[in-house]
Amino acid sequence: MDDVNTALRRAVDNIGQIVRRDGGALDFSRFDPTTGELVVTFRTAPNDECSACTIDEATVRAFLEEAVAVQGVATTALRIETPPAHEASPVDAGVGGLRLEVLNPTADRYGTEVAGLVARPPSLLGQTIGLLWNGKPNGDVALRAIGAALESQFDGLRTRFYSGSIPCDRELLDLVAAQCSAVVGCTADCGSCSSWMTHDAIALERVGVPAVIVVSKGFEEDVEASARAFALPDVQSVVVPQVYNNATEEASIQQSLEAVPGIIDRLTGDVPVASGSIERRESPAVLSFTADGPTELFEEFNRSFMDRDWGDGYPLLPPTPAAVASLLHDVSEPDRLMYTLPPGNGQVTPRKIAVACAMAGATAPEMAVVEAVLRAFNDPQHNERLRTVLMSTSAHAPFVLVNGPAVRSLALNGGRACIGPGAQNQVNLRIGRAVTLALKNLGAWYPGVLDMDTIGSTRKNMVVIGENVEESPWTPFHVDAGHGADESTVTLFITLGEADVGFQGHLDAHQLARSISSFDSVQGGYFSGLFGGEEAKKSPSGRLLLLSPPHAQALAEGGITKDSFRDLLFEHGHQPLARVLEQWRKLHLDGKTFPEWSWAFELGEEAQERRTLPVVRDRDQYVVAVCGSTRGKDMWLPTALPPVTAAVRTDWLTRHR
Repeated sequence: MDDVNTALRRAVDNIGQIVRRDGGALDFSRFDPTTGELVVTFRTAPNDECSACTIDEATVRAFLEEAVAVQGVATTALRIETPPAHEASPVDAGVGGLRLEVLNPTADRYGTEVAGLVARPPSLLGQTIGLLWNGKPNGDVALRAIGAALESQFDGLRTRFYSGSIPCDRELLDLVAAQCSAVVGCTADCGSCSSWMTHDAIALERVGVPAVIVVSKGFEEDVEASARAFALPDVQSVVVPQVYNNATEEASIQQSLEAVPGIIDRLTGDVPVASGSIERRESPAVLSFTADGPTELFEEFNRSFMDRDWGDGYPLLPPTPAAVASLLHDVSEPDRLMYTLPPGNGQVTPRKIAVACAMAGATAPEMAVVEAVLRAFNDPQHNERLRTVLMSTSAHAPFVLVNGPAVRSLALNGGRACIGPGAQNQVNLRIGRAVTLALKNLGAWYPGVLDMDTIGSTRKNMVVIGENVEESPWTPFHVDAGHGADESTVTLFITLGEADVGFQGHLDAHQLARSISSFDSVQGGYFSGLFGGEEAKKSPSGRLLLLSPPHAQALAEGGITKDSFRDLLFEHGHQPLARVLEQWRKLHLDGKTFPEWSWAFELGEEAQERRTLPVVRDRDQYVVAVCGSTRGKDMWLPTALPPVTAAVRTDWLTRHR
């Protein structure tokens, strides 16, 4: 069945190129294997120079019948449909004018029930003010300066200092709420820390404690978007000119003292009250575009979407009502709320997923994989950490591994050059693009808003691959994770980079394992509770190894199983202690490393050079998937949290467009 669909699509694409050169359009719509009927959509364009040269429906039918026969496929019927007139039709704007109507790709609502701010005291006289530090450099210096200034201005006011993390532990927030009548939080000067400080301030507001956030200039929009996402849009903040992490201690104190009047103002008196729910921003549900010709119309649509940052920088396909309806064929309740999508908590419906897929050119069966990936982002066990890395100023990027029958049925590539451009990756790219567009427009993952990445990465053009199980000597990854071999799954990783593994041969299986392990490097770490406090111990960074079939087969032939290979990676994936510790020395000085690792920092320089430690916490943080082709070249990808696996919906996967 899948081969038939592929052949028919190829036939339609071949004739479509001819039609497009004539100014028209021809697209594969669906094939019904029960009746043998092929359905295509066709729009003609008149040839002004020669009416006899216009490719009409009869010509398309003749060309298609021959093209299908060349592919060796037998069909019983060919139906040619014309797109609805409202999608690209003449308008009153002039002779030859065209109109295009498309659906809005953004979420209709963000968050759930909106809360209002708690009432403020009329004065800070006699109040207990909490100074909540999330562990970022110079934030403690800033808060102590603010605290001293408040104590000097208000009789009976006292402050309490709390050392937290990103986000702060629930137990710490409960303690702060029990002991304080108002709170100042600092710092909000990077992606994830700004959003989580907003989250923690809102958590305090929801239990009756007024809070204000100290925000560095450039991160105001992050705080505002996070406040919408966490359903308290009026959260209070003051803005300081410099990023604390980049400022000297003296500059940190000075800008904090200048912010004190604003802090007092936001912790006292009347504040705005919100109610109801957060509606979509200013854009309508359906957008219309007009132009004199189809090319100009396409350009105008793309220009408008790019101006709103609704795209990925490449030309988009228009999500017309008909295109979206086609993707929703056999989907019940297309406007039902399925879940919210981090980091912005936009409400996800089947229709909104279909809009993202239509923009990316994904098919209805491919939409099933897109939905599974979006659902994985909503995993309750790792939702907080997923939100954190999406909002980070570091180049964290999602990476998706697909397993099961969907890999073959959708023609996902897990073999040669399965990462990157090319016809061999067209399905991979469409799915990845649709997920990226959904994250942007439903999760508000816009650069400078909730994606605060400093430099960025091409990996944020979402990478989706299949596992090459045909050439693997081991069980597939999803089977190791507890799923059935006949079950289709997606596994979501958050990657921190990539490193090519290439060398010229090996001596034996164990030496091969050592060679691969030698390319593992120090990235991430397990000494600090800055990100997640005690919870960080349960969610360590790890490694995804994409292992080529020749190397997997050589290891297996040498008696090494996948489990024992992971043991070897952990055993040999060591680095000198000095190198492992280097990136954590400032945090250790700030008291933000776990006490059980103090001995390592206290060793002398020579002892730190001699002693080695593994680059990840334990062997379970190594994930191995077989990908690639005939040459023994592998790839390391550091990961920020454990993989999240979700099943692909079979009812969506088996639909035909």
